[in-house]
Amino acid sequence: MADVSVEVPAPLRDCIVFCEVACLRACCGIDAVSTDPALIQDWCRQVGSDVVVEARLQLPALIEVVEDRSRRVTSDFLNHRTHDEAARRELLDFLTALDAGLAAGDAS
Repeated sequence: MADVSVEVPAPLRDCIVFCEVACLRACCGIDAVSTDPALIQDWCRQVGSDVVVEARLQLPALIEVVEDRSRRVTSDFLNHRTHDEAARRELLDFLTALDAGLAAGDAS
């Protein structure tokens, strides 16, 4: 199985950095990033609707790459690798939670 490396573009990257409150991605990977909707909504309020919409538009392509089970996904930025199905599911759950938080933040 081949590896594919994914980049997380701004502004989605900026949202993730803002929500990196539990630890550091370099240490704990996506576990360092809170997907608490209230925190994501704080970021949304700070950056405004146009930026939130842009971040939300970046998620489907990223999710599509992660869902492709013909290759392992790596991300240096997220410090995460989908070495097995559990790691893939963890990343998909993380991205889905981010999307839900951004959707709620965009609606408020």
